[in-house]
Amino acid sequence: MKQRNNAFDLLCGLCILRMVTLHAICQTQLRGATWWKETMAWTFFFMSFFFFKAGYFNKGITGETLPYLRDRIRRLFVPYLSWGIIGGVMTFCWFCLYPEGPAKAVAVLSKFRWQIGGLTFGNSPLWFLLSFFTTYVLMHFIERVRYLHWVVLLFPAIGYWLFLHGNPLWFYLSNVFCGTFFFYMGKVWHHILDKLTKRWTLFISILLFIGFVFANIYLHGEYEMKTNLWIGSFWNVLLIMLLSLLGISGVLLSLPTPRVPVINFIGEHSMVFFVMHYPIMLSYVHVSRLLDHSINKSIPDLIIILILSFTLCFVAVPFVERVPWLSGRWKK
Repeated sequence: MKQRNNAFDLLCGLCILRMVTLHAICQTQLRGATWWKETMAWTFFFMSFFFFKAGYFNKGITGETLPYLRDRIRRLFVPYLSWGIIGGVMTFCWFCLYPEGPAKAVAVLSKFRWQIGGLTFGNSPLWFLLSFFTTYVLMHFIERVRYLHWVVLLFPAIGYWLFLHGNPLWFYLSNVFCGTFFFYMGKVWHHILDKLTKRWTLFISILLFIGFVFANIYLHGEYEMKTNLWIGSFWNVLLIMLLSLLGISGVLLSLPTPRVPVINFIGEHSMVFFVMHYPIMLSYVHVSRLLDHSINKSIPDLIIILILSFTLCFVAVPFVERVPWLSGRWKK
């Protein structure tokens, strides 16, 4: 069995930890806290890392288009559909328990903007699976035409243009252009590192990381992947994103990165934590409302939500991964 990459599993686990914490922070209305604003300012690139990681391990065209599309559909689009339906049904049922009964559920569902959100009613992070799937498909077709891959270098500009025009693409797909760019940068970075020694990789990566720190301090800008939101100058944001992704990954790849048990486990089974944590959080929120318990600005409730979400996800890993249409893990 091929040995897993501890560096990327560690980074993936940290990104999942940060993502779940962000969603718990949002549910408890603590996003405006100064300490969390600082955390966001230094970790805003976390969702872009998943695209970068996918590109790093992508080996290019491996067969005909139809088998490739079938594989991506099974691994990404089927879980998107499955968990979208599960999240929607769970949320609808929760609203049915309110004093207004099913009328409340119907009213909330009718206000949901399907043309923007897609199948994210009750599980809003699922936008990522659809964008991820679209990125894989787009990159596959680009690679089938010689030299067409150079067009990907223009994709951040297209993403920025879409942002300036209100992100008109449905289902949050305006972010696909930046996702494809980061995917491609992952492939390029892998190609570069293959030609460098560990010592040179570490030296260059440290310089890139230092560049990221100074750029984020003096040229600060942020990019929010879900809504394709650019905060700050286009060039500043693009520079900071590249410096962070290249520098942090390069440092960990060039060092003997150990396996950190809990964090790496989360990274190794990131799909389960990704698709399950939000319905768990919403269930806690609905129970609190039904019991007339306010979780607004409540640190204890924040801690309980995090403990509950991670505990249930840890327990669910072996069960969910046995079900291909939930985990995307199909037998080859």
